[in-house]
Amino acid sequence: MIFFSCDDHKVIEEEKFIKVYVDLLLVQDTTSSYQFPVDSISAVVFKAHGITAENYQHTIDYYNSSPEKWEDFFSKATAYVEKLKQEAVN
Repeated sequence: MIFFSCDDHKVIEEEKFIKVYVDLLLVQDTTSSYQFPVDSISAVVFKAHGITAENYQHTIDYYNSSPEKWEDFFSKATAYVEKLKQEAVN
């Protein structure tokens, strides 16, 4: 059984967080910051995924609480990026 504190509802589920994180990186890497401020880019990605900046920051804080969480996350995020690359080729 898993117990959550009252703030855990703000943590984005891992699979969704991976998609949000990767989308943010892709959009920021392919968009000129001169044309669109980073905050605007983030807002569009957050809206597309149905989350808030507060949810995102709370999730970052959650992962920052333990480096092991980031290790697992980045491993899964890398696998997700590889999957996207394969889908783009096919």
